[in-house]
Amino acid sequence: MAIVTIFSGTFGDDEELTKNIAESLNCRCVGRDILADAARRAEVPEAKLDEILEKEPRWWEVWQENLRPYRIALQAAMTEAALAENLVYYGHVGHALLPGIRHVVRVLLTAPMEFRLEQVRARQGLDTNAARRYIQHVERARTRRLMALFGRDWRDPEQYAVILNRAQITSTGAEKVIAYTAQLFDYQPTAESRQALEDLALMSRIEAHLLAFPRLRDLNIGVRAVQGQVTLSALIPHAVSPDEIIQRAKEVPGVKKVTADIVSLPSRVLPAG
Repeated sequence: MAIVTIFSGTFGDDEELTKNIAESLNCRCVGRDILADAARRAEVPEAKLDEILEKEPRWWEVWQENLRPYRIALQAAMTEAALAENLVYYGHVGHALLPGIRHVVRVLLTAPMEFRLEQVRARQGLDTNAARRYIQHVERARTRRLMALFGRDWRDPEQYAVILNRAQITSTGAEKVIAYTAQLFDYQPTAESRQALEDLALMSRIEAHLLAFPRLRDLNIGVRAVQGQVTLSALIPHAVSPDEIIQRAKEVPGVKKVTADIVSLPSRVLPAG
């Protein structure tokens, strides 16, 4: 069965729609579960991770905060969930967390501004101007944060298999379209796509494991995994040993062999007195 990710843009809460699709496909429905697991891996409160994803940062916060640990934690949580069982995910990060996996049906639910305004007004009791400001704020915040996390604009249509205009289709109709697409031969797992998911999951587990060690947490360590064969690459400070990184990677279940291209940079020479 395909993995389905549903991003409802900035106008609505489609949890019920997602649950109905999961039930019809006999899949697990996941949403905030991924955030909770990722927050644990990144060793931050779930509220902190939610804030990082939702709130529009001040410009200096963008430059000062390293978002890589959060991206790693989110991807590790998502890949493990996808490996464990068939799932339907609702939220605004799932579409970017399983890159290169063929049997993922990425769905974008969108609508014209007037339709979104009606949804927000009804749900939050806002007038039209306040609802418009809310939508603009949320969309701006998510766009910047998702770009910072994944390097891609969520509004790019090329990344989705299905885009539905919710002003032109009922919830029942959307559920049927998405469920039907998930059952097409085109999106069923193959031996190659399952292996690609296993490789991505192992890479993510290694990256998440390295986050657990303060000396390694902020290092930009490249990880590539193919059928248990792992390649590490990095430029690291002289104070950190390449052997330490290699040993930590070997601790992760599923790793068969580690090859490393790690260069230690000499310590900076401090100016005299």
